[in-house]
Amino acid sequence: MMSSIHDVCGSVLSHIPGVGSSASPEHGKVLCVGLACLDSIHVVKTFPVEDTDVRCVSVRLQRGGNASNNCTVLSQLGAPCEFLGTLSKKQYLSVVVDDFKAYNICINNCIYYEACDAPMSVVIISQTTGSRTIIHSNKNLPELTLDDFKKLDMSQYSWIHFEGRNVEEVVSMIELVEFWNENHISEHDRGHGLGHKALPISIEIEKPRAEMQDLIPWADVLFIGKDFAEFCGCTNMSETLKKIAQDAKPNATIISAWGEQGAMARGHDGTVVQSPAFCPHKVLDTLGAGDTFCGAAIFGLSRGKSLQDSIILGCQIAGIKKLISEISRKETGQKKSLQGAHQKEDEYNLAKEQETI
Repeated sequence: MMSSIHDVCGSVLSHIPGVGSSASPEHGKVLCVGLACLDSIHVVKTFPVEDTDVRCVSVRLQRGGNASNNCTVLSQLGAPCEFLGTLSKKQYLSVVVDDFKAYNICINNCIYYEACDAPMSVVIISQTTGSRTIIHSNKNLPELTLDDFKKLDMSQYSWIHFEGRNVEEVVSMIELVEFWNENHISEHDRGHGLGHKALPISIEIEKPRAEMQDLIPWADVLFIGKDFAEFCGCTNMSETLKKIAQDAKPNATIISAWGEQGAMARGHDGTVVQSPAFCPHKVLDTLGAGDTFCGAAIFGLSRGKSLQDSIILGCQIAGIKKLISEISRKETGQKKSLQGAHQKEDEYNLAKEQETI
């Protein structure tokens, strides 16, 4: 997925006030635990009618998967990072591995399987609407296990992010991280109610499945996807924050992003902040926009930025991702698209000020 955003994040970052100048409180890697798959992406003029034969505008193979994509964004924003998951040696391994290496993402601790098929997604992107329709297949590649996770050297990391899947094993992994945290501290106060916690834990819960609720009490930072929120009966971001807070840690940070509605977050002290979406005038490609938001927000939080600045950064970078199929990678194109994002932010702030008058 994320090869289409190549070289954009770094340039965009330099134009967002205050973000690029933030010093990282730690030098360890951000570890993202989850899935890496192969995406077969077919771009069509309009979404096909069932049982018809249409020609695509373009087709490409690229690395995908939520945690995999999170790493790509983190790397381009300047954060050292590592992906941890299982990979198939049977097919397409070089496509996935070479792309990880191209983005300087560490995969040294990944688990390889000889006789299993690689997870694959067929993605249909409509040029007319920018929508993406995903058909996913994971035939027989095993999930990561606690025994796999135990092999890690925790001192190498400064933040651990889990993609919401494989719930029982992930809970066991988090218990292991928390045990390590009992005997280690950070040299810096991380803010966000984390204090000097050595390894903050963030979790993305996206899939609308009942077992995902078991992950909620374990996160310091929760990213709640719209699909899961609606599965829980929520109709907007505000309801999502209130609903999830009932089961989360008392001081957890909860972040809810709803695409073109922007993002809203509840801090550890109960303060609620929000960001508008920074959508281009014509959305060409929404594939990976949610992963982009999540990765950029983790970057901001792990670098000591405020909660509001972090979700604004996430929305800005996700907005650029939606336009990336259209704009040139030249500096002028990046500046122009970001200026539009800033203009929308100014309009949003003005509206909020008028509400208080």
